[in-house]
Amino acid sequence: MIADQYLQLRSELETALAELLKLGTEMRRPSSMLDTIHGLLADIREPLLFVVVGEVKAGKSSLLNALFGHEFARADVLPATDRVYIFRHGPEDKSVEISPQLTERYLPIPFLRDFNVVDTPGTNTMVTEHQTITENFVPRADLVLFVFSVANPWTQSAWDFLKLVQKKWLKNVVFVLQQADLREPTEIDVIRRHLQDTAMQKLGFVPPIFAVSARKALLARTTALDKERLWNESEFGPLDEQINLIVAESSARMLKLRSTTQTGRVMLGEIAGEIRESFDAILRDEARLTRVDLFLYARKEQTLRQVAGLLRGVDQACRDSAAEGTKLLEEKFSFWRTWRIIWSRAQWQRDFQIEIESKLRRSVEPQLEHAVHLLEADLRGLWPQLRDMIDTHLAGELRAQVPKTMPDFARQRRELLQSIQLALAERASGRTVEEQLAKLFRETSARLRLPAGVAAVGGIAALIAALSSAAVADVTGVLAASAAVIGTIVALRQRKKILNSYHEQMTSKCSELLHAMEQQLSHAIELFYTEVSVAFQPLAAFCVTQRQACEPLVRRTEALQQTFDKLAARLG
Repeated sequence: MIADQYLQLRSELETALAELLKLGTEMRRPSSMLDTIHGLLADIREPLLFVVVGEVKAGKSSLLNALFGHEFARADVLPATDRVYIFRHGPEDKSVEISPQLTERYLPIPFLRDFNVVDTPGTNTMVTEHQTITENFVPRADLVLFVFSVANPWTQSAWDFLKLVQKKWLKNVVFVLQQADLREPTEIDVIRRHLQDTAMQKLGFVPPIFAVSARKALLARTTALDKERLWNESEFGPLDEQINLIVAESSARMLKLRSTTQTGRVMLGEIAGEIRESFDAILRDEARLTRVDLFLYARKEQTLRQVAGLLRGVDQACRDSAAEGTKLLEEKFSFWRTWRIIWSRAQWQRDFQIEIESKLRRSVEPQLEHAVHLLEADLRGLWPQLRDMIDTHLAGELRAQVPKTMPDFARQRRELLQSIQLALAERASGRTVEEQLAKLFRETSARLRLPAGVAAVGGIAALIAALSSAAVADVTGVLAASAAVIGTIVALRQRKKILNSYHEQMTSKCSELLHAMEQQLSHAIELFYTEVSVAFQPLAAFCVTQRQACEPLVRRTEALQQTFDKLAARLG
């Protein structure tokens, strides 16, 4: 296709401007900018203007048909009815008479979107009006084709017409020697030299001269038979290249593309700067939210580490209660009470455990409430720190979406105290200790019954024997004394075992209680910080939504900037 280099550049620039217009519309840029882009598009979409001039029957229409590979120009116009025809693109085939000498011909042919073609009457038949119209087109033409026929290349009318055209308008002129297949190569060379000499003489310079066969070129472009041979024989290739060169180097056309490209780059720079600024603000907000998350994580870890300190008073109260219980057990469980276990299990065991349980709860509960109060004070201190961080670092639009109040820890505090009290009631219960003591009491009773029985029987026997026989009395007395000593040792050992077991059970109970309280407090801390984090989730979601909406715009502007940069480099 002729002028393909220019048309390719123009097409790429049109695509870039269309994308810029779409981007500007999405970004709601001022209507003045959008109108400017519309104007740039309309300006560069103006078709190329080709004008063909020559004598009647020189082969002008055949040349045009061959150039565009489509039979659209009539090749059988009679001299008496010649008119100037302007071929334009239209949705339907129609003709519009602009004047008695000028007709606009609209054809639904794709290449006419890019080219307006002026087919003039023969220079040897031109009247004044024809000449005036033709001269009006020549200054605006991107390419002027002066056609000479090999049948009569010596015509004077074409040179007379050229004299009337200012030389500054002839920079885009190409001489075409048509119907070259009707002459021998040597004859073509003679005609070419004649044209060169005449041009130098009359114009002062020699335009490019090409001898072609439009008939064979059209066949090569429109038929499927022997295309390559026909094309080579038509000698149309060098003419196509020259036309491409002229259009590509046309200062007016290329200047228009360059200026349009530069204007497009400037407007794109404004839009890209706005998009980049918005995107950078979103990234900064996400980084700030990350810092808030890290702060919350560090603060939560700090609060969790303080749980042991918060429960220090509870631990001490448990220890004091256990020590007081041991001391009270030592007083109540005296040596003689140990011997009484042989015959009965006193009610005091149950009363003792109830008393110890009551004392434990009375001493631990205030400490637990104090621990919860300290925790509440610590957590309430988080919110001012967080608000200060938000006011310092977050942008205004994001800051407006931050929740105004902190999570309701008062509700969590009530729930925490209830759960702690339930755990305390469950773990402070003396049932396990009571069962262990009852087991030891039964064991002690069983172990003391034998020596106690022996001692009692021996004592009675020794008393009876003392009345009858001193020797027997001595033996039974020793036996009774031995049994008493053994029973005493067993009683002391069992008493110590009971006291040790009680101490171990209370120590274990205190550890369980502390562990349960620690779990309850840690769970409450986790809930609180989870609620705080949840409060910031809409902000993170807002940032993600904004970034996802902005990222494609950033990529589009970057790709469009690369396109404009490449076009600018190719356009010089």
